[in-house]
Amino acid sequence: MMRPNPVTAADERTLRRLIGEAGLAPWEDELVAVAEHGIALGPRPAGFDGPEPFSRCGGVPDVPPGFVWPRTGSGPEAVPDCFVAQLDLAEIGGEDANGLLPARGLLYFFFLGHEGFGGRDPVTVLHFPDGTAAGTAPHDVAADPLFADPTAGWGAPPWEFTGPPAPLYAAGKAVPARIGRFHDDPLVELPDEAADRLAALDATALDVAPQHGAYLVLLGPDPDPDQYVVPPRGRGPERILLDAGRPDFTGCPLYYVIRDEDLAAADFSRVEAVTVQR
Repeated sequence: MMRPNPVTAADERTLRRLIGEAGLAPWEDELVAVAEHGIALGPRPAGFDGPEPFSRCGGVPDVPPGFVWPRTGSGPEAVPDCFVAQLDLAEIGGEDANGLLPARGLLYFFFLGHEGFGGRDPVTVLHFPDGTAAGTAPHDVAADPLFADPTAGWGAPPWEFTGPPAPLYAAGKAVPARIGRFHDDPLVELPDEAADRLAALDATALDVAPQHGAYLVLLGPDPDPDQYVVPPRGRGPERILLDAGRPDFTGCPLYYVIRDEDLAAADFSRVEAVTVQR
């Protein structure tokens, strides 16, 4: 089993300092133990002077030869799946501290093209292991018969993320788990005083790199305090592959979950999506 995804030594030092500043020093070891390294995918950091990344969410994906838009259903009832994000693993790889992802290739995340999702569903994540950003072009929606009827399904234009496509700049950093007080099997046993203090913290209080915001997070810990998306550490051979936030087409937190054995084999064919209902 590949869990956990250890934080770097530098991030652990920063996280311990922030925990102390938050008045949680007596529980420092317990809180650090459930933090994991994650890759924040978000807006352009201040002072960044590099090129715009290939990785982004929203809009029409840039795809390699041989790409076929995934669909839900078959025959005349088929509807296009919702495009969520495209990622260039080569430009993200430097932020993957523990080398859990393939070093190169392109990943495309989709979600079901209808409203019948059940809370945990198989979804399509396409991996082109030899794909490069330079070898892609915008998908020709006009020539794709799947999009011939713009009213058929909600995967058709207009796209699911409102506003213009959002470039995703990658930054690896420690991501603390949120500890739910009232869950039947909490990740960490905290006294009421500590749990209350932790719950009252500002969302960025334990952020080791607040200059790197996140729309999405790759390989972070289970972020949901009310319902475990994956079993607590050591209880299940799977992890969160992508925390996709709360996209418009679900209205709920959306997580992509992958088996550890599949991630080790760079096999993205059995990824499932979890939609946490509030």
